[in-house]
Amino acid sequence: MDLPGLITVPPDPIEELDGLAHMVGACFREEMWYATWLEAIDSLGADESRKLEITRAAIYADYAVTAPFQCVYTLPDRAGAANAYLRSELEGVIWPELEERSGALLAAALTAQEAEALGPRAEAMGPLSDTCWPLERARDDEDFIYFISVGVDPEKRGTGAFRRLFTPFLAYADEHGLKSYLDCYTDRLEQLYGHFGFQTVERRGAPGFDIVERLMVRAPR
Repeated sequence: MDLPGLITVPPDPIEELDGLAHMVGACFREEMWYATWLEAIDSLGADESRKLEITRAAIYADYAVTAPFQCVYTLPDRAGAANAYLRSELEGVIWPELEERSGALLAAALTAQEAEALGPRAEAMGPLSDTCWPLERARDDEDFIYFISVGVDPEKRGTGAFRRLFTPFLAYADEHGLKSYLDCYTDRLEQLYGHFGFQTVERRGAPGFDIVERLMVRAPR
């Protein structure tokens, strides 16, 4: 997607992707899925800095496998970044395959003990970690936008950075008659995305966990 006001980040140099993942990882450390998932390594003595490092590694893994398909975007001032794919730009590769590549890349950044603790935890959280659900709802020939992650530099909150980052995607969706999909885990984010026209179409949970995945869809205007 060619989006006015945003820069499409290429896969090289990796320093750019790493810098954005470093920034967005700090934002996503507060995200309920990551906070809950990383509780699994508390028994290993993992401190906040290590949990932040793993969160950043997870964001970087997604960036690294999707950037070749023009899925990583940033504001010119690097105040925020979005990882989002347009289905038709994946060039025949399906998202589950990219997700698997991302998981393998992240696994390489974990210690053996961390992998042993976090793997089963992620599997248990699987029912509320679905990122493939848009494929279930869309027609086989239907194009759409799916937001993998959207993050703003914690130091730039309240400056309008989120709106500048997010609205170019919605303008593109409206122009091309596309639905947009995303998922989130808090009432605050559900209300935020609702302000931009997203509606919650389903809520999912998993046994033993208090968090709820909200599946949200926006129709083109």
